[in-house]
Amino acid sequence: MSVSATPTISLETALGIHHVGESIGQIVSLGEQFVTNAPNGTPPCCAWDAGSLSRRVSSKPATAHQIILLDMGGTHTKVATKNSRGEWSLLFDHLNDWFEPRRDPALPLLQGFFRVLVNELVSSLPSLQTDGLPLRVGVIWSNQIKTKRFTTGSTTGVTGIVHGYQSGGYRKGEWFLKGLHNGDDVGALLLAEFTHGGIAPEVMVLGNDTLFTLFAVPGAHAGVVMSSGGNCTLVGTSESDKDELFNSELGGMLMLPESMLSEGDKEFAKSRGLSLISLEELSAGNWFPSMVAANVIEGAHLPEGKDLAPIAASLTNESLTINNRSLCDLLIGSASIFASFPASSVEALKSLTRSLVDRAATLAGIMTYLSVVTQLRAGERKVRISLDSSMARYFPNYFDTMKRCIEHITLPGHEVQTVLVHPIELPNGGDISVPLQGAALLLESSTS
Repeated sequence: MSVSATPTISLETALGIHHVGESIGQIVSLGEQFVTNAPNGTPPCCAWDAGSLSRRVSSKPATAHQIILLDMGGTHTKVATKNSRGEWSLLFDHLNDWFEPRRDPALPLLQGFFRVLVNELVSSLPSLQTDGLPLRVGVIWSNQIKTKRFTTGSTTGVTGIVHGYQSGGYRKGEWFLKGLHNGDDVGALLLAEFTHGGIAPEVMVLGNDTLFTLFAVPGAHAGVVMSSGGNCTLVGTSESDKDELFNSELGGMLMLPESMLSEGDKEFAKSRGLSLISLEELSAGNWFPSMVAANVIEGAHLPEGKDLAPIAASLTNESLTINNRSLCDLLIGSASIFASFPASSVEALKSLTRSLVDRAATLAGIMTYLSVVTQLRAGERKVRISLDSSMARYFPNYFDTMKRCIEHITLPGHEVQTVLVHPIELPNGGDISVPLQGAALLLESSTS
């Protein structure tokens, strides 16, 4: 009598990594509720923070001008310029901690930071006060704000009001943000320090990096970021807000049902004191290595993942730490930090990581589609999305998987084109990030 062989299943299936792939329609449906409900704030919904900008920009100004761009990120601050001939320069890129000992202790922290920043700008660009060209300033603010248009003295533009200070909008903990309060006007304070430094911009626009990403691709209908975090713009379609830009915080607000999580995801959530995980936590770079590690450790407990045991043990005793670079190296064929492990263990890790990358890219594709779904439903037939994504630039097959997912879920009769934008590498080192490129194009095209 013959006995049927027991069917084998993959480690990815045993862990439950496939759940997201089987639930794409459910996630899209949930996401559509989030973006549809955003304008009225009825749960479930994502944010609807006005960018005070229209995706449609006016023609280029006739007069030559100087553009200065400030990017104040969670760990460092970069200042770049683009002159009237279209030439880029990176003036400096300092860790935020560089500014702290140079501040005037008599000033409030943010004002002290801005004063050092402006002084460094002036000393790095002596021609700023002598070339006589009109100045336009773009400011990327990486924390939560509500924007509003302003006109004061000789300057017009968009400023940002602190928002969500006590509810997670400022969780990165930059030293100069201590002591802020909801309602503080970031742009007004920065403009005052420009005035103190003898600089009078004709235009200053302050906004979220996702908003500026949209402008990096002329005519784009949305801006999407999937790098250390994940977020997208939304665009108004009603009579009162048509083409106006909004910051959605969708990646961090769209929580996935527990039934879609793998066993490793659940342990990853428990280690952070969470019961659910957001879309960006499974698809963006900030959490990706820790999430992979959690799935490796859980996978090693299963018969299908026995080859992972040596790597799981090293992760558990902390003799091995993985990061996105080492995972990218692994996927392109370099064992790198995993070279000392058995070949079977490395291959098992590679297979598991590839599955997690595909899942992450699928979720990123869903969020990208959701950034334009309300415009598609309002009558747009062909839309273009500007994407800034280190995940897509570095992880093999990430971008291709994103695009396949978008094509799969796009409404019949519609076309969604996703353009992956790259930083501009400068000859003398450094680069111009995607949001900085978008801010410059906006400032070249609009005075409001």
